[in-house]
Amino acid sequence: MTRQNLFTLVVVASSLLTAPAIYASPVSISSPVHAMFGKTKTNSVKFNLRNDTAASLEVLIGDKPMTLEPGKLVNVDVPVGTRIVANSATPNHAVGSLIEEVIKEHSGATIAIR
Repeated sequence: MTRQNLFTLVVVASSLLTAPAIYASPVSISSPVHAMFGKTKTNSVKFNLRNDTAASLEVLIGDKPMTLEPGKLVNVDVPVGTRIVANSATPNHAVGSLIEEVIKEHSGATIAIR
């Protein structure tokens, strides 16, 4: 065999082996254009807070102070990881104590503070 025949044989053999690999490739490849125009997913959680104590309770939701009246529901919409901290003392919570850290599973829940 000459070098030219050997080269031709290698080219033909490689093309026969790569043809099935082309058909094995995935049919649908997602286009990055959709990422530009798609809706962004936020990590926001909506839930309710309820003050089950007898007196008004001040809390910090993130850096925002809020007063919770006894027995009333307050709708809250905050990002995951937001910390709810007591800003006034109660029998069960000292000032600065952590009441709750928001997780995505709290979505739609009611958190009662006692």
